[in-house]
Amino acid sequence: MSDERKVLLELKKLKKYFPVRRGVSIKALEDVSFSIYEGEKFGVVGESGCGKSTLGRVILQLYPQTSGACIYHGRTRDEMCPKYLAKEVAKLPEYQKKAGEFYQKSLEVDKKAEVLKKEIDALSALGSNKEVKKEAALQKKLSALEFKSKELKKDASRQLREGSRTVGSLILCKDLPAIQALYDKAQKETAQAAESIRKFRELEKQYEEGRVAGKADTALKEKMEAAHKEAQGHVEAAKGFRVKAWQDYHGKDVLPITERTLDPAYQAKLDGNYETGINLGKLTKEEMRDMRREMQMIFQDPAASLDPRQSIGKSIEEVYVINTDYPADVRKEKVMELLEKVGLKREHYYSYPHALSGGQKQRVGIARAIALDTKFVVLDESVSALDVSVQAQILQLLNELSVEKHLTYFFITHDLGVVKHFCDRIVVMYLGNVCELAESKELFHNPLHPYTDSLLAAVPRLKIGQEHSTESVLEGDVPSAMNPPKGCPFHTRCSKCMDICTKEKPPIVEQEPGHFVACHLYDKK
Repeated sequence: MSDERKVLLELKKLKKYFPVRRGVSIKALEDVSFSIYEGEKFGVVGESGCGKSTLGRVILQLYPQTSGACIYHGRTRDEMCPKYLAKEVAKLPEYQKKAGEFYQKSLEVDKKAEVLKKEIDALSALGSNKEVKKEAALQKKLSALEFKSKELKKDASRQLREGSRTVGSLILCKDLPAIQALYDKAQKETAQAAESIRKFRELEKQYEEGRVAGKADTALKEKMEAAHKEAQGHVEAAKGFRVKAWQDYHGKDVLPITERTLDPAYQAKLDGNYETGINLGKLTKEEMRDMRREMQMIFQDPAASLDPRQSIGKSIEEVYVINTDYPADVRKEKVMELLEKVGLKREHYYSYPHALSGGQKQRVGIARAIALDTKFVVLDESVSALDVSVQAQILQLLNELSVEKHLTYFFITHDLGVVKHFCDRIVVMYLGNVCELAESKELFHNPLHPYTDSLLAAVPRLKIGQEHSTESVLEGDVPSAMNPPKGCPFHTRCSKCMDICTKEKPPIVEQEPGHFVACHLYDKK
């Protein structure tokens, strides 16, 4: 999968904790980071309880994320103008000020630690029993101070990271008020662009109604084009203000807020945090509801997702009732067209769920998911409840729709056979963590993580005249997400566990081009 393709969704250190009681939480997701490309069929596999379904729901904001970011690039910030942007621009001085305060506090703690170190060195030279006990007590205090200093520096870094989401490394500049003023002007232009786009969409609805009725309005089409041109003008003006901010202030008069801010590499890292897409976790309920036109979900049990007292037609039509102003005849015709698109007949409009087979019910679920301007679809075990022959038909339909409507799929499954042939790339998850990420063929031909190897070893296969290897077969149970193991989350069940695995959590690294793995077996050191 080429990185030159447009990224549709970007996850950055996404966490989700479910509180159980005071001080105790279920750590469902831990620092999940990867990107999904536009038009891609992206698979997620792992055992039950690994966080697959939770991740899908967090992406759609059905569960609010605990921390991290979920950035959607299907719309630009200029097109939508979310309310959080103005708030973030207003908070820039606060981010900068707090970062400085945290760092200065860390320096004060460092001074205290230096004094303690000198005391410890003096005691070590004497070596009596009394001094040994005192040294142990001082070492404990020193460790506490060093930990506190480290956490304060992290807090400072977090403040700068949050500020950089809106303005990149400009958060480090001395003349922040001038930068704010330029971004405020850009925000006003963005708001006007969003208003013009809303006007364009309203005119588009009216034009669509006329088209369905066989009366295409040329004058209405000209108004649509004018509204679109107006929106583009505001977008270009907004970009102009942001470009001016970068040209006038980027890399100039950088404040020494922390020991890292004058380092070009750190500045580049902050620039990498700049979000050109929309941070879904910061949207209001109304904004997220509007976003759901483009982000939908298809559930595992098609029967449970349909109202038994509602006809199939009305069930699909409900999407248009909630999200559009189409009149009843336009809504009905659009539903009829959808039914045919997903392989059903027009007469199914009047049927009820009990009269349909499992595969037909799932087709109805697919029709509802693609009824609007859908770009991203989460499929949560959407074929696992179906017969094998029906699975093949549904997967074929999903494949055809993906090409026709340029849909992006987030395909959650435990069936490795299905994901191997359907998905472009696959991420393997364990206990809320990403273990491995690679293209489908590469993952199956060259699994790097011991957990991936174990999953593949568990797939039933026919072997004649050859004993089945049990070397990679998983043993034991998945640890509790309330009390996950220290170090590598998989080390309690890993046959290749080393001492470092019990102490340090491995970072996810690109071992081969496009092939990422989180395992100490591949540590460069």
